[in-house]
Amino acid sequence: MSGLRFGHFELDIPRRRLLASGNALHLGGKAFDILAVLVSRAGEIVGKQDLIDAVWPDTTVDDGALRVHIASLRKLLGDVGGERYIENVPGRGYVFVVPVEIEASRDRDPSRSETQLHAPPAATSNIPKLANRLIGRQEFIDATTQALTTNRIVTISGTGGIGKTSVALAVGDFLKQGRRVLFVDLASLNQGDQVMPAVAALLGITNYSTRIDSAVIAALSAHDFLLIFDNCEHLIDAVASAVEQIVSLTPSASILATSREPLRVARENIRQLPSLTVPPENVPAADVLLYSAAQLFLERVTQASDIEDLDQPENLSMMASIVRQLDGIPLAIELAASRAATLGLSHLAESLDNPLAVLRKGRRTAPPRQQTLRATLDWSYASLTEQEKRLLQDIAVFAGPFTASSAQALRSSPSNQDEFHEDFDGLFLKSFLTVVGGDGTYRLLETTRRYALEKLSEAGRLTAQRITHALYCEERVASGTEDWKVLSTRQWLQRYSTLVNDVRSAIRWSMSSTEHWDYALGLIAKSHVLWVQLGLMAEHAELIDWAIASLPQTSHANGEVEIQLRIAKGGVLYHTKAFVADEEAAEEFVRAKEIARSLGDIPRYMQALTGATSIWTSNGHYSLAIAKALEARADLPDLPEATFSRMLDNAYFFRGDLCKATTEAQKSLEHARGFLRTTQNTGVGYELTMIASTVLGFTEFLQGRTSEAFARIDKLVTDAQELDYAISTLLLLMTGAGPIYYLAGDRDRAIEYVERVSGVVKAHNLRRWEHWVRVYRKILMEQPSEEDVSAELAEARGARLEYSAMLAGPLASLEILEQALSGEVGWCRPELLRLKGERLLPGSPEASWAAFMEGIALARAMGATFWELRCAISAFRLDPETSRPALSSALAKVDASYVTSDVENARILLKADRLHEVF
Repeated sequence: MSGLRFGHFELDIPRRRLLASGNALHLGGKAFDILAVLVSRAGEIVGKQDLIDAVWPDTTVDDGALRVHIASLRKLLGDVGGERYIENVPGRGYVFVVPVEIEASRDRDPSRSETQLHAPPAATSNIPKLANRLIGRQEFIDATTQALTTNRIVTISGTGGIGKTSVALAVGDFLKQGRRVLFVDLASLNQGDQVMPAVAALLGITNYSTRIDSAVIAALSAHDFLLIFDNCEHLIDAVASAVEQIVSLTPSASILATSREPLRVARENIRQLPSLTVPPENVPAADVLLYSAAQLFLERVTQASDIEDLDQPENLSMMASIVRQLDGIPLAIELAASRAATLGLSHLAESLDNPLAVLRKGRRTAPPRQQTLRATLDWSYASLTEQEKRLLQDIAVFAGPFTASSAQALRSSPSNQDEFHEDFDGLFLKSFLTVVGGDGTYRLLETTRRYALEKLSEAGRLTAQRITHALYCEERVASGTEDWKVLSTRQWLQRYSTLVNDVRSAIRWSMSSTEHWDYALGLIAKSHVLWVQLGLMAEHAELIDWAIASLPQTSHANGEVEIQLRIAKGGVLYHTKAFVADEEAAEEFVRAKEIARSLGDIPRYMQALTGATSIWTSNGHYSLAIAKALEARADLPDLPEATFSRMLDNAYFFRGDLCKATTEAQKSLEHARGFLRTTQNTGVGYELTMIASTVLGFTEFLQGRTSEAFARIDKLVTDAQELDYAISTLLLLMTGAGPIYYLAGDRDRAIEYVERVSGVVKAHNLRRWEHWVRVYRKILMEQPSEEDVSAELAEARGARLEYSAMLAGPLASLEILEQALSGEVGWCRPELLRLKGERLLPGSPEASWAAFMEGIALARAMGATFWELRCAISAFRLDPETSRPALSSALAKVDASYVTSDVENARILLKADRLHEVF
């Protein structure tokens, strides 16, 4: 096998490993793939799209994902500024510019090296002692110590306050037993030409000439030295020059540097120091101290105060909240712990909305830059260029993760794309940006973000940038609404789920002053899809109520925003308040419909009408829903008829007009061809293709076309699972697939669907469906009494009552059946009549017979062979001789290839009857 060598690196593509001076480096899969493509085509410009196609062949990503991996590669290779390995060719792509050699790989596998760290005899050093033991850093210390056995230049990089100096001191403390370790604190130096004299002073060199560098090199060559250059960032160029000189001119001197950014010298091994681990949201109190950030906080609080019962659940939960708000930054955690004695845990946790104000006092013996959180940030901020400072201020308004393209959209100063990316990459390389994942997203640590917001305010640009952010959020939620039609739920959530953090932030800011209420109302109105899909309708409901109450004081009254607000409120009421708020929800849709019609806004008129007809249909007002839809179809002849089919198919089905329901459902499906989702109304939120297909499947089942019905329903269930759209999944399983399988005699499958729905309802807090689940579970999985069922159905009406009474079967009381039959029910009226006839037995056989005959006649008129067969079976059991032709006729119409329990019962009855005749 062969490897590709460049500089002191070796790339082994078959074994997927990158070595630096024989030491294996950690490299993510996508970053490795990018490097492999570039190195394999060294000297050739590789287009961005070519790279994306090679690395993400089955996934759609933007340039941001590529850029974050390129930046990480450059950081790993020490390749930014000065000598580079990877060059950006504006408008074209990237090129690997270092010569590449092909050579045979060594037999041994350096990545599996098990070099032991032995501490040789003692040697002098000037390593300061750590004030406290380090927590959560041993693995990083061990790995860094190991790296120094095979690399002469190692840089510990990370944001301010992350603990770089402490880790470097721990490494030096271990190695001082076998080497001369010099700790060079650069924080007090302010000029680059002071670096070598500082080293000379530590070496005890007295020099009377200008050749100080030569004297330092000579002294370092005489012994095995490790130099720890601490706080390099403000003298980065001078330190880089000194390091290269020392390493190239001495036989064994090694460098361990700490800096917010890499030195960018050849053969530099860069180790990014992460935050301490923090407990996630909702972690059990018993698990809080499994995370190093909480361990550090507990130890420092114990040292600094006499607070008792720190191990109690409520205190542990507050600890988790505190360290989470501080992003696991050790300095911030230590400062917070020192404040706990005076503020108390509860007040401290509540005060961390402004960490820069709270975390004011640290150890007196700490370096000035680490005595307050602000001093640490001031130190880091001073090293940025003016354009980098401005960009940092611009992106501080982001409350959640963002991409490079998002940051560019908020950039306040004019610049071309290359200038922007130079500044953005600068922030990343100087550890101001944290990579969230491999999809090209970044975030600011909360303490950094608060600091940058202060700088933005001091510059007098906060209001203007907040407005820019609010408008950006409006554009993003508009894109999300459109993308909802074409992306799967997983893809959509991956792209938009974190947007809610920024939307919340923009809304809160806009609500704080009446002059900005227009922005707040616009965002609240247009972001409905986001809140619905994240299961946050209750939170959105509060915002909607505030927005509607505020309409008179804005420019949005009787306009597009009011329409969207009322549609959103109707949808929220429909799902979160369930049936008790249906009348109010319908009123909101009707009001939105009226405003939209007056403005000629036909798309939103149709949204509002769809919402209203959904509620009317759900409550059993089928004729009203049909009449309003037909009225609108006549009023808007320029719209495709199928636009209204989406409202009519379900209403016709429930009214019992199976032929019309089929016609409208087929039109709806044809009109929706080519779309992943066709949700006409984002408030009520049913996927209308799913509705149409469910109508067709149930109609086929009732018509006796059983095999066709189950083929369609099974495909729908699979599609719904892939689509992962909660609301439509509920509709399908509760009004289609579940009841159909139950009626066919497959109780286990019906129970499986009820259990699945139960999980969805709990996960999304969809109260509208809680009653459906409760009744279905009681009927299918328990042994309820007639009284239990009657109590559950006492408040039911419309489709909910019809389904429940039908599935309850013999447990449905005569009163419940009469209540269901008193409405407009058509689709299952024959079955309700049959159940009524069964309830009248044995006391009123004539009335029972009449109910059976009415059911058979109605089923035949509807073309509902399934109901006809059921009614005929009941009639046969009452009067076999008279009912034999009806039962035989009904059985002959049913698809014989799929044997339901009713088909089997009918065959058994007829066979037994024939045997009885014979004997």
